[in-house]
Parts: sequence; C-alpha cells; structure tokens
Amino acid sequence: MTTVDKPVAEATATEVETEYADVVIVGTRISGTAAAVVFARAGLRVIGLDKSRFPSDTMSTHIMVPNAVQELARMGALEKVLALNPAKSKYLTFDIGDVHIRERMRPYGGIDYGLTIPRDQLDVLLAEAARDAGADMRERCLVEEVLMENGRAVGVRYRTTTGRHEIRAKLVIGADGRKSKVAAGVGAWEPYRGSKNGRGFAYRYIDDPIGADKQDTYQVFRAEGNQALVMPSAPAGRAIVVHMCYASDIPRFREDPEGVWQEKLDRDPKLRERLAGASGMSPIRTTDDLSAFYRKSSGPGWMLIGDAGHFKDPVTGNGMRDAFKHGRLAAEYAAPVIDDPELLDAAITDWEKQRDRDTLPTYHWGNRETRPQLTSPLAQAVLGTFAGTEQPGISDLFNRTKYPEDIISPPRLIRGLLATLLARGADRRAILAEVATELRYEVEVRRSRYFDGFRSRRVAATEHPGWSVGKAP
Repeated sequence: MTTVDKPVAEATATEVETEYADVVIVGTRISGTAAAVVFARAGLRVIGLDKSRFPSDTMSTHIMVPNAVQELARMGALEKVLALNPAKSKYLTFDIGDVHIRERMRPYGGIDYGLTIPRDQLDVLLAEAARDAGADMRERCLVEEVLMENGRAVGVRYRTTTGRHEIRAKLVIGADGRKSKVAAGVGAWEPYRGSKNGRGFAYRYIDDPIGADKQDTYQVFRAEGNQALVMPSAPAGRAIVVHMCYASDIPRFREDPEGVWQEKLDRDPKLRERLAGASGMSPIRTTDDLSAFYRKSSGPGWMLIGDAGHFKDPVTGNGMRDAFKHGRLAAEYAAPVIDDPELLDAAITDWEKQRDRDTLPTYHWGNRETRPQLTSPLAQAVLGTFAGTEQPGISDLFNRTKYPEDIISPPRLIRGLLATLLARGADRRAILAEVATELRYEVEVRRSRYFDGFRSRRVAATEHPGWSVGKAP
C-alpha cells in the first residue's frame, strides 16, 4: 500500500534524547541510501532520517539507463529490484515528424538495459539495501533543526511521535530534495545560479497495450512542442507515460486531466497509436516547479547531495543516475577522513567540484531543451543524422558516455544545416538566425566547461531568468 507524506504527530515529551554517530543523513531515498551504503561498509555509524513512512510515492521521471542500473548493482540493490519482475529496456527510439531513430543502448559496466521502477517500490528496496550494509535507516522522523557550533554543523534535532531527539555527528548530509531543510539550516538555501524551466511534467502508470513480451524499448515522441516518454515499468506489462509539456499546460491538466491527456494523444498520431487500448490507468500526477539550480553543496561539517544540492530539467533523464553516483561518491570522498575535520572539509569540497564537472554539461543541455516549441527543420535534420543505424548515438546523451556537445557534434550540425538550407522552400533567413543562436549556446557551454571557475555565478546564454526555488522551509 502506498502512503503519502504527512507531518509527524506533535510530540508531548519535552526532554531531548541525544545519541552519537559518525554521519547523519537527512533523506533516505536515492542519494541518501547510496551514501549510507558506502559509509556503513566502511565501518562507520551512519543514521538516516526520513519524514516518510515507506512505501511512499514521490515525483520522479523514474528512468534509469544502464549507467544508473550499474549503481543499483554497486549498492547491492539490483537483485532485489529484479525480483519485482521489471521490463528491461534495451533500445531507445525517437519519433520526431518524419524522423524515426532506433538505437541499441550502449552497455555500461556490464549492464545493457534500463529499468523504470515505481518509486513506492524502488525506495523501499534502497532502504533495505542500506540496512543490509549496516546503516540505521529510520522512518517518520521530522528534522527540525541543524545543530551548529562555531559555524560548523555538528548534528540535527528531530521529532517523532515519541518525543524530540538529537543526533551529534561528524558529518551532516542533506539528501532531502529541492526543499531541503538542511540547505536552509546551514545557510545554503538560495542557489548561486539557476534557470527557469518552460516545461511542466505530467505522468501516469498504465497497463501497456503492447504486452509484457514486447516491452524492450524506451520511446520518445515529439510533436507540437510536447515531448512524451513511454517507459516499460514493473512488473512487466505496466508502463509509465510522461508528458514534458508547456508549463502553461499544467493548470489545464489539473482542471481537466483526462481531457488534456486525450488532447495530447490527438495531437500526436504516433503516440495515439502506441497507446491505443491502454487500460489500468492511474491518476495523473503533475508539477510545474522545475527550476534548475546549483546550491553551494559543501561546508564545515555538511554536504548537500542529490536534488538538495543540484537539480536540472528532467528532460535529460539523468536525475536518478546523478543521485546514485554522486551520493556514492560523496561517501567515498568523506569516509576515509571522517575523523579529521580539516581533511574532511577539503575532501567534501573536492567532491562538490567533481560533481559540478560531471553535471554542468547536462545542466546546460537541459536548459536548452527546456524551451518547449515546435521542432524546427534544422533540429529535425540534425536529429535525422542519427537515423538508419542501431548503433548508440543520441542514446549516449542519456547514458552519459560522452558530453552532449560531443554527441551532437559540429560535423552533425553541418550535415543538418546543409540538408536544411538545400531543402525546397527553405526559409534560409530563419535557418541562419537559428544557427546563430545555437552557435552562441555552443560557445557558452564550452566556456562554462573549460573556463568558468568553481561555483561561478556568471550567467550563461542557456540559462533563463525568472527562476525560483521558493521560500526556505
């Protein structure tokens, strides 16, 4: 049975019980459990606190391509996940106008398939994997305060139905999402850079009309500014359908969910055909709160991992991969020096630098894709250069085997440009104006990657003004 998050009941006890740990992690979903496993395996006392009682659902793209599935294997959770009998997706297809792309995803660390697991099922198994490693994972714990002494985080105070409690720790980790209380508690709530997202996000689960035996492909359909993903799920035979649409569509989805859902199908004949006969449809979940950002993510005695420290447009399909990977790496950097505050602070700053180097290219890619609009003839021609072969190409964008700017490379851009300019009836002035814009983005992405410094506040051309993460909790 799936539950939704509810506030922990007010405790009547006035005394605060204190205990001690090496590490306390606030938030025990993806990044929190990935870190907890590594700390526990290193022989450290790690306590994870989560306000939820699992199983509990959460907003998510759900998608895990092979590099994310490899992280499941690293933390000892893959066997548990495969016991759910999920569909394994080995191919990725794109349908954009007349262009059809089908690619076999590149194996990563011996894993040659992706998984899409409902979060109320996945997060339970991740917490179990952390407990199996020796971590103390606690549910229904509402963190109220980060304890600070002389500018250093030294623990947290939290509340349960039985009373108020305090944990003193050498390292406090916020893995509590975009609305992170830890970020607010250590003074890192306001991001130092960000970008407004023009997209909204709406999804539901369905019984897949093609049947479990044919579910081997992640499918992307683009039409009229909408991008729809159809992803085989768990158990095999179920699927998740996601609309990455105009943000202005989200209020309409909330007012008339089934009507807008049908509207999206009617505007994309290929998607409508793919989903014809779908049944067992869950309610539609939506959000338009998707601003991308970077927060300062390390400081004296504290770290922010997962969405607490960095968030990008879900269109990249990399959120879960990054949460797994950089949650694991956070612990790998911190565990060996946990007893030396000076070395610890240096190590976790190095971790933040590494995370930024790894994620900035996809942050900029997501910002470029966050403009829901009709696919231009130039964009369609460039994407068409990937058609006609099942060799990995555009699927490497999601699998992160190369940087985005190295996949959609200058030779592909030139081929697409020539094909567009030579097409009958081409609006060459509009095409060249689009090229000028895209070239500016290409220059800015490379400048950001190679020349901008750590925690740079310099605004890039890919970033859109008007972003906000709201008020601190």
